[in-house]
Amino acid sequence: MSKDKIIEIVDEIKVELINIAKKIFEYSETAFQERKSSKLLSDFLEKEGFKVERRIANLETAFLAEFGDGKPKIALLAEYDALPEIGHACGHNMIGVMSVGAAVALRRLGDIKGTIMVVGSPAEEKGAGKKILVEAGVFKDVDVAMMIHPASMNTGYDIAYALRAFKIEYFGKASHAASSPDKGINALDSMISLFSMIGLMRQQLPEKVRIHGIITNGGQASNIIPEYTSAEITVRALDEKTLNETVEKFKNIVESAAKAYGCEYKITELDSMEAVLVNEPLAKTLEKNYKSLGMKITKRTYEQGVGSTDMGIVTQTVPGIHAYVDITGGIDIPVHTRDFAQAANSEDGYKAMINATKALASTCGDVMNSEELLQEIVSYFERRKGIASS
Repeated sequence: MSKDKIIEIVDEIKVELINIAKKIFEYSETAFQERKSSKLLSDFLEKEGFKVERRIANLETAFLAEFGDGKPKIALLAEYDALPEIGHACGHNMIGVMSVGAAVALRRLGDIKGTIMVVGSPAEEKGAGKKILVEAGVFKDVDVAMMIHPASMNTGYDIAYALRAFKIEYFGKASHAASSPDKGINALDSMISLFSMIGLMRQQLPEKVRIHGIITNGGQASNIIPEYTSAEITVRALDEKTLNETVEKFKNIVESAAKAYGCEYKITELDSMEAVLVNEPLAKTLEKNYKSLGMKITKRTYEQGVGSTDMGIVTQTVPGIHAYVDITGGIDIPVHTRDFAQAANSEDGYKAMINATKALASTCGDVMNSEELLQEIVSYFERRKGIASS
């Protein structure tokens, strides 16, 4: 498989790819609402000869596109949801385009061994769409899964928190705050105590654990003892064991804050994400292709900032990577900011997106044409899963 030819094909379609990314940027559709973005990507794949199935896993904006036959089966993940208010401040307008562009380049090349699969996965920012797709069995026959996320660095590696997010509700009793406060049970007191106890608990937590949240309902009126309060709180850790231990401590203080003021309480789990299990042979292969395109590699470290992604569950299910491409010219611009959104719709950002598309397509080619590399990827995954489950 000629990598020079892959590069040539991506250059042939780069104007169309950039235009798609620009349109998705303009759409700025939030989680599970990405109707136009999903259609734009899936229509392009269908036009290029892919078999496309829409609304997979009962998700309106998810899709599955395939070309080829047999093994290995490589899944390229497409994200396209934006953030409320600030739009594509995480660069998701580029993610689906890179995966789709790489798949189309391989399809046009015509010399592929195996199956290329593009998985349109909605709601990464809120809703964990990939978890729904995994549970629906979308990845059951997949050998390798990859995606590239915009960032301020080029790397095949990632570090990501596992998380569990909760809705906390306290139920008290309303009363007049001036004339008969003693007749009420103050649900807000329980909530404020909970946040205070979280702050105190942090002193005894392991390094690199995060607990953060907001009060979504603080009461009904200032002259009424609040009978109801609610909050959304997220707990994060770099491994499942630490996460689960921290969650148990958190649940204990939720209960304690209720008992202290005589409230009833309810805990509802809203969301969960797994840590990313980086497949090192696959990450190294992508980085090798980055270097061949003149892209500078940066070592991924915790100090650069760590978030969470629903790609974690995919990498825990099949061998995979959640890689990064530098769209900011090496300037450290945090994601989820308006400055990063600007980079995600810039000329330099789109140049980086095209280079990453070439590297991603080349990496697919490497896996498809080397049984030795594929076996190394699979063996690494099986060893790490053995370690992770022990």
